Order: sequence, then C-alpha cells, then structure tokens
Amino acid sequence: MVIRIGRTLPPAASPFHFMDIISGIAGFFEGGAIVKRFEDELKSFFEVRYCFAVSSGKAAFVLILQALHEIYPERDEILIPAYTCYSVPSAIVRAGFRVRLCDMAPGTLDFDFDRIEEELENPRLLCVIPTHLFGMTADVERIKTLINRRDIFVLEDAAQAMGGGWDGRKIGTLGDVGLFSMGRGKVFSAVEGGIILTDSAQIGRILEKRLAAIKGYGSIGCLKLFLQAVALLVLINPKIYWLPKSLPFLKLGETHFNPSFPIKRLSSFQAGMAKKWKSAITKLKAARSANANKIAGYGIKLPGVCRGTIPDLIRFPVLVADTETKKKILQKSERMGLGISDGYPDSIDGINELWDLSGGNTFPVAKDIAGRMVTLPVHPFVNDNDVRDIVHLFQERSYVEK
Repeated sequence: MVIRIGRTLPPAASPFHFMDIISGIAGFFEGGAIVKRFEDELKSFFEVRYCFAVSSGKAAFVLILQALHEIYPERDEILIPAYTCYSVPSAIVRAGFRVRLCDMAPGTLDFDFDRIEEELENPRLLCVIPTHLFGMTADVERIKTLINRRDIFVLEDAAQAMGGGWDGRKIGTLGDVGLFSMGRGKVFSAVEGGIILTDSAQIGRILEKRLAAIKGYGSIGCLKLFLQAVALLVLINPKIYWLPKSLPFLKLGETHFNPSFPIKRLSSFQAGMAKKWKSAITKLKAARSANANKIAGYGIKLPGVCRGTIPDLIRFPVLVADTETKKKILQKSERMGLGISDGYPDSIDGINELWDLSGGNTFPVAKDIAGRMVTLPVHPFVNDNDVRDIVHLFQERSYVEK
C-alpha cells in the first residue's frame, strides 16, 4: 500500500463550518422543539403530510419497511437493484425481511425494466426500492406504472439525492414513501441522520406510532456526535485528509455489509447542525454541479440517460473499459491524491452473508458495473486544477482503452 503525504481529495464530502457545530450545541440545549421545527420545515418544503427525522438512512429504511409490513403482513420480500449501496440490503436484513434482486439495464444505474415485470408477480413482494444512486435519477414513475394496482409499495431511496428534482417534482416524494440520508458525504451532513417523508396517512400514522417508542441519543450520544463533528470539520480538509486515510484501522473508503446498527430519533444537536439545511444544500449543490459540468465538458460521460442535463450528483460515476483499466486509474489516483474511488466492491449477490439470496439467478450487468465503475469527486474541495488532473488521467490512452 502506497501512503501519500500531502494534499489528498476525499472521494465525497459535505463540508460544514464551525458555526454549524455551535448551532448544534445551541440546538442541544433547545431540546425536542428544534427537532420538531426541523421536521415541520421539511414537511412544508417537500409538501408532504408526514416527516420523521431519525438517526440514519439505514434506520429510516428499517422503520419504513416495518410500517409497510404492518399493512401487508403476508408480504416479506423487498426488491432492490442488484448493484446499489450495501446499506440497503443491510437495512432489509436488520428489519427481518428477505432481499430480492433485479439486474440493471445495460449502461445505466437503474433497473432492467424488462426483468422487473416478472418480479412484480411475486405474491410475497412487499415493496420495490428504486435508488437515485450517486444522485443519478431512477425512473420511479415507470415502476409505479408497472406495479399498476398490485399491493406493492414503492419506497424511494433518495439517500444520495436530497434536493433533486424530476419533471417538476421533488425527489423523495415520487413513491409511496421516501427517505434521505444526512451522513457524511451525502448531499448535506449533520454527521449522521435520516429523514422519512410520506403523504400517505396510512403509512404516516403507523410510523408515528412506531417512532413514539424509539429513544433518542441522550447526553453521551450527543457528546459523541459533537466529537465526530469536530473531527470531520478538521480531517475532511484535503490538506489533512491524507492523515486519516493513511491509518488502516479507520477503514476509510471501505464498504461493508453490516445489519447491526442503532435506530434512534434524531438528536437536538443534529437538528441544530441542520438549522440552515436549505441554504447548505443550495450551496453544496451549486459547487458539485459546477464541477460535474466541467468534467462532462471534457467528454467524460455518465452512465444512462440524463435528459440533456447533469443531475445533482454527490459523486460522478463513470464506467471504464474493463477491470484492468479501473485498477490502473485507482492506483494512479491514489498516488496523485485525486479522490477517484471505487463504486461498490461487488453486486449485491456477491456479498458473502447473502450467498443464498440469488436462487440460482445471475446478475451479469450488475456484476459488470461493479467491475468497471469508478466515481470522481465533485464536492466543493475540488478545484479547477483537480478537474484538469482527473480529466488528463482519463484522457491517457493507456487508461481508457484495452
């Protein structure tokens, strides 16, 4: 392993400021009122009747799935893309349900819609989870059309796409219920956190009842969040990021399947940190959009159809020629500190703990994506020199051709 000392870009970042931490401390002393105000602001902005703020996107997944199962208790299988964030199957297993997979459409990060119709005939299927991966917009409306009055819910995974839009509607409100993440590296960060949105009175009332029994962080938990916030504020800076990145026990950038995680209400400290969430999202999106458009302007293409515009990305996904090309790009990026990273290490059927879920099916497109996907940083720490270095790396013939 080569250890780089010097300016190093993190693969993804949602930088916040010292004053946001001060706001978090003030929020801690304000208590539950600030959490309620945050939820009310989200309800108003997204024009939904119900909003719940919880400890993480994974916690949001679990609570939603359990609520949906309460409506259709005979259904216990969840359909997800065969290439997605490992947090999704982790949450499904944590909630006590079975993962079902559908392969991807070639050259995209969305479902193969020719294959998904067969999956929808499954009488045990509780919900379908379209995912706006890296901010690339999934076709939620098409899934809803295919479901066509079946007793199957659409849970919109907008964990990486808060603040985005689709045909004049806000992402996160396109399905029966949606969620966002406020973890580090997402659209904006409150250290960690998750948001649930729904306009369904049936789903909302069940979630209200379930959330009433969920505990918050407590003083020690808030202190840990404060310390994490200070560490992130300092260590995420490219001038210093090389240091935590060089420490293997931190396992930065590694992806793991882990269904063991807490489920809590959002703390008042986190709600305080998120006090200026609308302006934070606007500023961070503008910086990411500018960098993404610069990269695209050099001819580097996103997978899938983008309707002529670059979506609101937290990372810029690229499918390179083959696994050897990917390996060379990642090695050179590591030496140069460019922050180019892997997507996810394998398709979901390749997770050791889920070895039995495929039922003999194969998911060749998802496996191919896992082998060829790299993601480019577009966060506010990326400057014009970084963009040029990233583009020059991709323009080297030895790295983009077999």
